[in-house]
Amino acid sequence: MQFAERESEITLLNTMLAESEHGWGRIGMITGPPGFDKSRVLHAFADSAVKSGATHLSAICLRNEQNISLGVIHQVSQSLSAALGEMPPALKLLQEAVFNAGPRGIRPEDLNWIGVTHGLWEIITSHARHGAVLITIEDVQYADSVSLDILLHFINRLHSANVFMVFTVNEGPDGVPLRIQSDFMHHAQCHRIKVAPYSSSTISQIAQVRLGIAPDDPLADAIHQVSGGNALLVHSLIEDQQNAGGDAKGLVVDDGFSGSVRTLLNRIGSTPLRILRAAAVLDASASPALLAEMLHIKQPAVVRTLEWLAEIGLLGMDGFRHPAAREAVLDSMEPDTLKELYGRAAQLLHATGVQPTVIADHLVAASTKHEPWALDVLREAADQALATDECELAVRYLRYAADLCTGPDERVQVTLALAKATWRVNPSIATMYLPLLMQAARDGRLPARDVHWLLTCMLWHGQYDEAGELFALLEQAEQGDGQETAEAAAWRLAADHWLASTHPPVLHRLRGTYKPSPLREGSERHPAHSYARTISALAANLRNGETEAALKTAEKVLHSVQLEGCNIELVEAALFCFIYSDRTQEAASLVENLCAVAERRSSPTWLSVLAAFRAHIAEHKGEMMEAVEWGELSLRTLPPRSLGVLAALPLASLIEAHTEMGQYQKAEEYLRHPLPETVYQTRYGLHYLFARGHYRTSVGQAHAGLSDFLKCGTLMRSWEIDTPLLVPWRLGAAGVSVVLKNTTRARKFLELHHATPHGHSPRIRGFALMVLASAEEVGRRPPLLRKAVDMLQDSGHKMELAHALARLSHSLAALGETDKARLIGQQADRVGQRCHAEPLRRSVANAFDSEFGMMTVGTDQNALSPAEYRVASMAALGYTNREIATRAHITISTVEQHLTRIYRKLGVNGRNDLPRLFSSKELGTPNGNVLVADESRHLPGSTSVPG
Repeated sequence: MQFAERESEITLLNTMLAESEHGWGRIGMITGPPGFDKSRVLHAFADSAVKSGATHLSAICLRNEQNISLGVIHQVSQSLSAALGEMPPALKLLQEAVFNAGPRGIRPEDLNWIGVTHGLWEIITSHARHGAVLITIEDVQYADSVSLDILLHFINRLHSANVFMVFTVNEGPDGVPLRIQSDFMHHAQCHRIKVAPYSSSTISQIAQVRLGIAPDDPLADAIHQVSGGNALLVHSLIEDQQNAGGDAKGLVVDDGFSGSVRTLLNRIGSTPLRILRAAAVLDASASPALLAEMLHIKQPAVVRTLEWLAEIGLLGMDGFRHPAAREAVLDSMEPDTLKELYGRAAQLLHATGVQPTVIADHLVAASTKHEPWALDVLREAADQALATDECELAVRYLRYAADLCTGPDERVQVTLALAKATWRVNPSIATMYLPLLMQAARDGRLPARDVHWLLTCMLWHGQYDEAGELFALLEQAEQGDGQETAEAAAWRLAADHWLASTHPPVLHRLRGTYKPSPLREGSERHPAHSYARTISALAANLRNGETEAALKTAEKVLHSVQLEGCNIELVEAALFCFIYSDRTQEAASLVENLCAVAERRSSPTWLSVLAAFRAHIAEHKGEMMEAVEWGELSLRTLPPRSLGVLAALPLASLIEAHTEMGQYQKAEEYLRHPLPETVYQTRYGLHYLFARGHYRTSVGQAHAGLSDFLKCGTLMRSWEIDTPLLVPWRLGAAGVSVVLKNTTRARKFLELHHATPHGHSPRIRGFALMVLASAEEVGRRPPLLRKAVDMLQDSGHKMELAHALARLSHSLAALGETDKARLIGQQADRVGQRCHAEPLRRSVANAFDSEFGMMTVGTDQNALSPAEYRVASMAALGYTNREIATRAHITISTVEQHLTRIYRKLGVNGRNDLPRLFSSKELGTPNGNVLVADESRHLPGSTSVPG
């Protein structure tokens, strides 16, 4: 069976067979490197020859059988017996000798092999008188020497026989083996057929047939590039593509290709295999000179072998054509052999002075522990890896370096670097190094900066006893004079403020107060002081309210900060200055920029932490689906155990978001995540408690929800950070009290809330107005809720805005103002839809026993001018003439004139008929806000509303 890609070679062989049939015996020698279709060409030709009536005698030579004497001739004789249907005397003699032979086969002295040779040839030539005889030998380079002698005897008698002999032979770096060249190929009757690699056009034709691709598909070029035209590799790549199915994009390089590479390794010979393995170990550092020195082989021989390895498709201009080929070579070696090669490579590379990361890779792979220079190389390589954000690679180098340390100071330095690098990958794994560093801090072997970093690690995992001890060490270090004491004072101040703002109980146990100690004179000149100043801005924000100076400091930090492994609290302090100042839009923009940096730096810890911050901001803004996405990303990147006490933050966002979306089972799943008890001694625990209180209240566990809100209050008051911008626990408690029908207690909580600072926040004031309205009689609720809507729209908190609109709709419906209630309900539904707040949407829809639709009655509202339409919209929503005048910046008289013209144009009797003429969609402003609270308005008397 012919195949199109080798048609010319098979045609030539058929021509030579035809010549043999005229009594001119021929020899065909099919040569080419391993994997180049030699056997496929031979089999295809043999099939066609048999079909044309030729007798086919064959043998296959194997490398591991080449020492078995007469093994190849025995295979030929078996084919001959089958063709004759009888056993001539010469064949019987050979068969008996084979039967009685030992494990090494027939020895020449065991047989009159010259007589057998003549006898076999007479049988073959006798049979050839009745038709052509084809003798094929595959991989003749592996034939035993006695069989080669007999084959040579046959060849020397071909000139008058109807016999065609075809051999396949592998070409190595030095061409065809010497004996095959001298005894076979130089014979006058021999014709060499050299099988070439597939061209790109041939590969394209094969791929079109087998893969169904278009003629110009780049996949064919990719196959040619990876295979170098080696037929074995080409077909394996096509099989990988077929096995991948139709969904694969681009070239698929899989197990089929790797298996074919391993097959080639068994065929290329010992010296090329050694060079190829060494090249795989050296990888990009491989050069003829280095390979020659590494293997003790002359450089010209190495150059010839590399050129030949490129010819057979394993190597290209710059090393291996594909990484999978290199991996297959490495996988083919025994572990001890591979380690030995890596060790020799490391020594050579160190001597040549290549970059440390290259040497370090070889050191780690070799497990070499005796090189005196290895430790310095590994540490330098780790520094380079961290500089290029290859954290996991740095950890790998430093782990190995730690095993090479001999002195205690050396061990502390390497372990510290290892802990910091590991922290950027997974903080829970870094904890294994903290005990040694803790002891080093006690022994005075760590500078203040590293003691401060170790302190933040302990706080991260809630190890407060160790954190307190480290804080005391910082205080001791600042006693005295000099640069080191000034540095210690600055880092102590940073720790002071971080404890005061995030872990207050630790500071309270140490000092009995939450107020940080004053800065030591002269310490402000130390660079660490700017670190402390940023963290102090957060502490001041929580205690004294926002200041523009604090926000400017925070913004400067966030625009210039480097996301290192030891400054998470610096970034968080700056970011939360904006969040706790209700500047969520600015916070969202800043954290988005930081996330882009973190993605480039490939630090799982930073990605998880920043995703947690984004989830918190999204939930703060009412973007619940986004909060879920970022919260899940945070916990997917690092598990809660690795996030330590910070895990409470993304969990709180997920619980809050799922609760608002009505996905109570999902919220409960996140509530079941275990958290350390120490989390409730942190600022993050407050957010978690508040979210849990909201969930419990929403699922009918009002008393449990109230308990969570009150626990927040107890902690915040004792920590002296009792601000509703952190957690509005009094408003939560007041809301639950209304649910429990205890309006007296609700009013008490509202009064206490009104006395707290930060009442200027539109979000908090709007929230307070909502709770206040729910505690009032229904007739007094609409004005309060309208003001709440105004303020909440200013805050940008869509979820609370939706709640305020829904409550206003319910209140108007209870007062019998159905058209207005439906109109406001539509707006609540629109905002709730953006927040995915299904419970809220259902509550509004159920109040009117249907889904919302358009409520216009067909009146031509285009008859109104823009100014009239605006006035009509606000009047439909229930605003008084004075309120409309204030919002539209016109006089009351102008409002009255507009309304008169509006009634006439629309054909209605008065403002009570207007709600029926508008749908909520028609009342939307161009920026998507509801017209109940246009951004340009200024409400009269808003400063008197309780905050």
